[in-house]
Amino acid sequence: MKLKVNKFIFYISVVVGMGVFSCTDLAVENLNEPDDLSKVLSNSESLYNYAGNAFRTLHNSMQEFDSPALVMNSMADQTTCSWGTGGQYDLSSEPRKGFTNSLKYPYLPFIRVLWEDCYESISNVNGILRLIEEKNIESFEDDLDVKMLQAWSYFVSGVAHGYLGLIYDKGSIVYWDTELDTIQLVCWQDMIDASLILLDKAISIANENSFTIPAEWMGGDTYTNQELSELANSYAARILVYSSRNKTHNEKIDWSKVLNYANKGIQKDLSPELGVRYGFYDMFTCYQRYPGWGRIDHRIINLMDPDYPSRWPNAGVSWTTIDGLDPGPASSVDARLDSDFEYLQNNNFPYYRGYYHFSHYRHKRFDDVFSAVWYGDKPKPSMLVWENELLKAEALLRTGNISGAVSILNDPNGARKVRGMPMEFSSVDASEVLLTIFYERDIELINTGIGIGYFDMRR
Repeated sequence: MKLKVNKFIFYISVVVGMGVFSCTDLAVENLNEPDDLSKVLSNSESLYNYAGNAFRTLHNSMQEFDSPALVMNSMADQTTCSWGTGGQYDLSSEPRKGFTNSLKYPYLPFIRVLWEDCYESISNVNGILRLIEEKNIESFEDDLDVKMLQAWSYFVSGVAHGYLGLIYDKGSIVYWDTELDTIQLVCWQDMIDASLILLDKAISIANENSFTIPAEWMGGDTYTNQELSELANSYAARILVYSSRNKTHNEKIDWSKVLNYANKGIQKDLSPELGVRYGFYDMFTCYQRYPGWGRIDHRIINLMDPDYPSRWPNAGVSWTTIDGLDPGPASSVDARLDSDFEYLQNNNFPYYRGYYHFSHYRHKRFDDVFSAVWYGDKPKPSMLVWENELLKAEALLRTGNISGAVSILNDPNGARKVRGMPMEFSSVDASEVLLTIFYERDIELINTGIGIGYFDMRR
């Protein structure tokens, strides 16, 4: 999915330009101007709150109901939904429809909101970096951890630039010292390259200093400087791999670079506690798991039970089963079919929108997160350690180390063995190993981070 942003940037540019022009004659000091940020952030507490909000804004926006997350899942045939929800019906219809690139499109927020929030987060951390780099922090207390703020700010900016590059055709690279009148649109590859530069800088600063990220910034979990470095490495591996626009591009990725990032990646899940205490939310998962909302596409169930129809029949009744009848519940040696998915006999999607939207299954893995409060009040993963391990396994495979990839799949502490498969994976055929890696990605990573299934389909 290549989302054109030219019209939207023009719209924003006009609005911003009009705002600046109309204020030129007013004798009012704008305390939000970049050069005056030190007047707004007058102490360590306000500066820390400002920094923490940057990642919260970015993370919430990626996992939001009106982000591209829901529609990307549907387009990848991981989930299915015939409701209008954020463009899901439009963009999962068959035959496929082109994207409506218009400011009048009723579901425009699913591309606009994430765009705005990425740049809001970039703006926040750029303001902090500007204060630090221009030495405008003399008024703060002596215990201000400048290195932590620098590493954190480069990390947030790197992730934000990365997702702009993953999801949009074009974007604007905005560093802390970028002159506003020099900002221009560049291609997605330049955005990805800038993202990795920023993440590398965050990794370097984190590796060379000692600090602890406040729990409030990460949804209740403190991160040491080493753990922030690991998280930045995993995001870098994620962004580099998912940037592939097609198979040819994917094969040309620097997989040794991916392997280097993944080898230094996370040892614990990124799993913010949802709810009002820390202000983190995961609304796309919240809605996707509702029995009356989204369902799991039969393509996923067919992966676990190859005898199960991979799609609902177009006529609604002509199944591909031996007897031509509804297959009922699936069965699988993979324990995750029962632990993560729930069979539902009936559908509530309108048949006239296409039987291909129908499914017997919903995703229940994260039901406990939302069991007490509808928007969630428990930790919910958006990046699993197993995702990092699968990126590592694929990088090993693509750099010629097939046995290393198989070793990860058979890790007794890995998700495949702990949660899923009773038997060892024994093949050394590269194509079979790759298919198994993608099987794991399809089953284990559903409804974790934004767009994973879509990025995999695209590449």
